[in-house]
Amino acid sequence: MPSDLESLFKRLERRKFERLEKDSEVFKIMERVFDSSTLLTLYHMINRGVIDVFYGAVSTGKESNVFCALDRSGNYVAVKIYRVATSNFKSMRKYLAGDPRFREIPNDRRGVVYAWASREFKNLQRASEAGVPVPRPIDCENNVLAMEFMGEEGVPYPRMKDTPPHDPERTFQLLLKAVEDMYSKGGIVHSDLSEYNVLLTPDPVIIDLSMGTDRRSQMAGEYLRRDLDNLARYFSRMGVAVPDMHEIWKKIVMG
Repeated sequence: MPSDLESLFKRLERRKFERLEKDSEVFKIMERVFDSSTLLTLYHMINRGVIDVFYGAVSTGKESNVFCALDRSGNYVAVKIYRVATSNFKSMRKYLAGDPRFREIPNDRRGVVYAWASREFKNLQRASEAGVPVPRPIDCENNVLAMEFMGEEGVPYPRMKDTPPHDPERTFQLLLKAVEDMYSKGGIVHSDLSEYNVLLTPDPVIIDLSMGTDRRSQMAGEYLRRDLDNLARYFSRMGVAVPDMHEIWKKIVMG
């Protein structure tokens, strides 16, 4: 382990350090993916009680890794860490530029990634307050986002892509309502909704809101149409009689 990572973890309470170092695979991932700034952020979250025990990765995406952890009370927490060094910050910056909530956008990679993580945290807050089924946001600092773990005993619920819903018609209607509530009550559009970003509990839970865009954005209508088209494509394959999505789109936009 590089000396900077080792010295950082030695600053933790000895009890916590021993519990963390039992999982050598976690350290291998940290050495390979996370810089010392990210580890310092994790250290802050540990001090705040957001994280107490850090387990392995439950999913790996193009821009981030999601880990399973326990908080100080023993509750499971999902910790999403955006990778600074390998992120597509130009694409991130383009999406941020179209969001009226972000007036001043950093020019550097690290600043853009931090803003991106903050954006997902804010989107989760809005969606959660609007009653949309999303993971409850817990904390966010720099490129690290902590949220409710959607699963049981550290095992995440399956993605809709991998496990089709038992009742496709009901799931489709629940997702349409979620999209409408997200827009009308939360003021945002998911902008990347598909079977890849829905977990089944068995009721659907929407995840990955980092691309969520304020409905005031000039692109919000187009993103909403894309989300609806993705749902229509998936559920039509499931045998659901999909209605005219343009009419659904107008109903949502016109309120």
